[in-house]
Amino acid sequence: MPKRALCSIGVDVDAVAGWLGSYHGEDSPNDISRGMFAGEVGVPRLLKLFKKYNMKMAAVRDAGHEIGLHGYSHENPVEMTLQQQKDVLEHTFKQLTDFCGTPPKGNVAPWWETSKEGTQILLEKGIEYDHSSQAHDCQPFYCRDEDSWTKIDYKKEAKDWMKPLVRGNITKMVQIPANWQVPGRPSPAHVHQRVREQSRFRRCKVYT
Repeated sequence: MPKRALCSIGVDVDAVAGWLGSYHGEDSPNDISRGMFAGEVGVPRLLKLFKKYNMKMAAVRDAGHEIGLHGYSHENPVEMTLQQQKDVLEHTFKQLTDFCGTPPKGNVAPWWETSKEGTQILLEKGIEYDHSSQAHDCQPFYCRDEDSWTKIDYKKEAKDWMKPLVRGNITKMVQIPANWQVPGRPSPAHVHQRVREQSRFRRCKVYT
């Protein structure tokens, strides 16, 4: 029997949320409008594409596609308290369950950043797979819980931070690896706030 190559296509619809929680566009009406374009123009175009090629994706749900968790406002889990993470998960989990009629089974962490507690709180909700790690380029693997490492602190002696990475425990959650080279978001991308910051930097002259 010939081997088959299996392919799964996932779409992160960050829309306005991406500009609120990640891309520093919360103060820019223009950047917010880019998020509206993604949701109101980009998604219908994708649905037409999926229909044309018979790729199974209220239009996404009704077309038979799975919808997974991806935060609420594209907030960074690493910057959040444990309670904030639980509150966002509880809220979005209920939203998707009510909307789809069944609980979500998958998760993509905003920013592709997972907190040390992230795997466990997802498992407690019955999440079966995640797509946020780059520990492999193409093969799924089981997530570990609470990997830890020591940051370099140049104010301390080298012996204080020359310590190996500590691997956490293997869990039952499957990881479908991510890759920054794959997403469709253009790189580099124009971001108003970043441009203003860079402009201020360029205007600074240092004389010696």
